[in-house]
Amino acid sequence: MKSLRRKLQYGVLALSFGVSVASLQAQQYIFTSNNDSGGNNSTTVLSVNGAGAVRAIKTYPTGGKSAGGGYFALTPVTFAHTRLGYCVLVSNGGDGTIAAFQANLFSGVLTPAKGSPFPDGMSTAQKFGIGLAVGANRLLFAGNTSNNSISVMQISATCKLTLLQQVSAHGSPAGMRVTPDGKYLIMGYIGQVDSFAIDYPTGKLTELGPFNTQGSAAGVEISCDGSTAFFGDAASNTQVEVFSIDSFGSLKETDNFTTNNGQSSNNVLLSPDGTHLYVSNTSSNQITTLSVGAKGALTYDGTVKLNKPGVFALGLAMGSRPNLFVSEQNNPEAIGVLTVSGNTVKEVLGSPFQVMKNGLDPAGLTAVPPRGCK
Repeated sequence: MKSLRRKLQYGVLALSFGVSVASLQAQQYIFTSNNDSGGNNSTTVLSVNGAGAVRAIKTYPTGGKSAGGGYFALTPVTFAHTRLGYCVLVSNGGDGTIAAFQANLFSGVLTPAKGSPFPDGMSTAQKFGIGLAVGANRLLFAGNTSNNSISVMQISATCKLTLLQQVSAHGSPAGMRVTPDGKYLIMGYIGQVDSFAIDYPTGKLTELGPFNTQGSAAGVEISCDGSTAFFGDAASNTQVEVFSIDSFGSLKETDNFTTNNGQSSNNVLLSPDGTHLYVSNTSSNQITTLSVGAKGALTYDGTVKLNKPGVFALGLAMGSRPNLFVSEQNNPEAIGVLTVSGNTVKEVLGSPFQVMKNGLDPAGLTAVPPRGCK
């Protein structure tokens, strides 16, 4: 009887947080930023079954304008997990706003937060991509590529966003990610890299760099222990730069890995156990797998061609199941799905899966529930 009562209590607790018992058993969703060619932006909700097949559920208007362009390393859609559930956050580069939705992980339904979309302090005349990163589920960082700035926004329990401040950056913020402990915001400028210490009560960012690189650092990934940052370079071949992150948030380059296999390497993503790094080869429509050794040292494993020719492999995401999701710039916009096991990567039957017909670039995506650390 006590066991039954405890199970019922857990179910009620889950529902009170906006998350169903079924969703706790890892129904996988993908949320996109479509950057629609019609000028009005939207996000599509897609479900993923056990075989990795993707099904589009519904497309929602964000209430803002599309940018019509942007860097391939941008992450224009992300999420936060508040005490009331999940927030899905989508940038509208065309008018400098951020759309916020409450996500029901039982049905996949999105409900716009009251007041959405929220201005991030940009002029509506400056139309270019806005990358997003979340810190400790409390702050949203919006990287404004048109004026080299970072907007800091507070995330409420109901997904409402409040602009706290806007700070200047030393370059155009392409890839951005917060360290797992929430202390530092790390970013690539398509050249130099940078680190900012985060003060959560005020939203203040204290710049610790910038730091020089050997290439054009774009997308960024951070190890689960927060000790290492990997930057995918916008380069003619595959190039990934590895930096150590010290206890004060400073960056120091420790490795500059290159291989002739694959063209360009804008986005990078670690496996859950941190032993492999997956790289999107934007210009050659491929995914490269690298083994990760001590202190982030990289060695080449292999490169696989995506099923559909003539597309750009862009953003990467991984959820709670062993699938790698890759956004593909094409018309129609699509998502490639690959099963991954160590250095073995294989695209699933039926991939890529269509999102919508009028998407532009970059086609951003995020997976909820997200990949964890093992």
